[in-house]
Amino acid sequence: MNIDRRRVLSGLGSAGALLATGSWLDAIGYAQIGRGPARVGIMPRHGVADLDRRLFGSFLEHLGRAIYTGIYEPGSALASRDGLRTDVAREVRELGVPIVRYPGGNFVSGYNWLDGVGPKAQRPTVLDRAWNSLETNQFGTNEFIDWCRSVEAEPLLGMNFGTGTSEQAVAYVEYCNVERGTKWSDLRRAHGYAQPHNVRCWCLGNEMDGPWQIGQLQARDYGRKARDAARQMRVIDGRLQLIACGSSGTNMPTYLVWDREVLEECYDQVDAVSLHAYYGNTPALTGSNAARYLAMNLDMDRQIHEIAAVCDYVRALRRSSKRLWLSFDEWNVWYRARGGEATNGRRQVAPRLLEEVYNLEDALLVGGLINTLIRNSDRVRVACLAQLVNVIAPLVTNQTTVVRQTIYYPYAWALHHARGQLLDVRVESETYPISAAGLQADVARNDQVPWVDIVATEHAQTKQLCVLMLNRDLEGEREVALDWGGGIRPSRVLACETLTGADLKASNTFEQPRRVAPQRLDPPAVSDRMVFKLPARSYTVAQLATE
Repeated sequence: MNIDRRRVLSGLGSAGALLATGSWLDAIGYAQIGRGPARVGIMPRHGVADLDRRLFGSFLEHLGRAIYTGIYEPGSALASRDGLRTDVAREVRELGVPIVRYPGGNFVSGYNWLDGVGPKAQRPTVLDRAWNSLETNQFGTNEFIDWCRSVEAEPLLGMNFGTGTSEQAVAYVEYCNVERGTKWSDLRRAHGYAQPHNVRCWCLGNEMDGPWQIGQLQARDYGRKARDAARQMRVIDGRLQLIACGSSGTNMPTYLVWDREVLEECYDQVDAVSLHAYYGNTPALTGSNAARYLAMNLDMDRQIHEIAAVCDYVRALRRSSKRLWLSFDEWNVWYRARGGEATNGRRQVAPRLLEEVYNLEDALLVGGLINTLIRNSDRVRVACLAQLVNVIAPLVTNQTTVVRQTIYYPYAWALHHARGQLLDVRVESETYPISAAGLQADVARNDQVPWVDIVATEHAQTKQLCVLMLNRDLEGEREVALDWGGGIRPSRVLACETLTGADLKASNTFEQPRRVAPQRLDPPAVSDRMVFKLPARSYTVAQLATE
């Protein structure tokens, strides 16, 4: 059954009605002006909590070479005694990835977590039906927890709600989080882990609305299963944060209706709902038009506002005092290695699957998507760039080294510089038109898109500001005048870098690992009004100290 998004949203109160009318750009702080530099007013946003660092998380699935030869490669000259790739661990630690989702993804819906614990010689090799690959189970929950500790990341564990039962899911929590004296906690201790793992954040399944998903469920059936399992989990550990499966994409025929029906069943027992989205420069999504492609982060803005409207609608129905947050726990560019041989493991161990090669325009869009997540950080508390190594990833490995793909750089800038509180950014910018003609229904719209996309943060402890700026203009430099207000006083520029280039299709390779890499950008003099000159087709970070 096809569900009209505007009709659904029109019934969800003021937030939904605003989105349905198409005037939603006003709600994210953008206004259209005539010719001239973009004008940006930046003020403190009072009463907003600090950015949740988990907004810049990532994802590892038992898929392709993400685990095996990605982070785990026993016998490699680059591996530790535990078989962990030390070069990859060093990259992830230096990035400062705060949380990593594991073990799936589609994989989790057919996964028995017991296959991946205990003596390795006794672990079974099984056929993973999600990706038609052989899974040796030599890397499992305990190895993942060890790896997370080595890179200083929090684990976000996914549960099998496909072939798995509520009883198996609850046992998983007991295995990880109870100290001793029960069947599953004592099994963990027998496996050499005396102290509990204390995993706080759990995904209650993955994309359970998808016909591709093992064990696909109807919304209310899934919602009831999630409610039952969640109640039992909270008996074991009352500190858990539980994420329900939201719609797996805006193109799903049940988009928004799924979310409403699921939450009507389990709202009181969960803390968040998940969002997933992948983007690509394809005929269906963009008309293969780079200018439309670089506006796709606004489709992410729209999705966030729509799902939040559904959450708030159900909250009102239930007269609940609890406000759900959002977990955007799969997002990235993914459209080249998306079918055929790129998704068929042919019953091999660690086949090459989903190995997307990213170019400059992909990196620019990733920068825009990061801007969107930061802009919506009052509602989105967890987000996971999918994935981390080899599989649709910022890092790729061979036998001797690891290379940073183009999308690594905007991700790294957010991790290193975007801290503290989100600032109130109001942008007046020239715009360019995008057209609905010929595009997939969920992204088809006639609209005006600002040439620039900007977010800013302030970290009180370090007295530093971060400004992240996307210039969507493919042909020309754009001037951006930042006006500081509300007592914000920049004193000096600590760093100013940009990612740009003449060739939007340029990529990094093992032979040319820095073909696309940050360049220094000359910043303006520090004052209450600073005019940056953003190169054509660029993403720029400015880090400033305050008085």
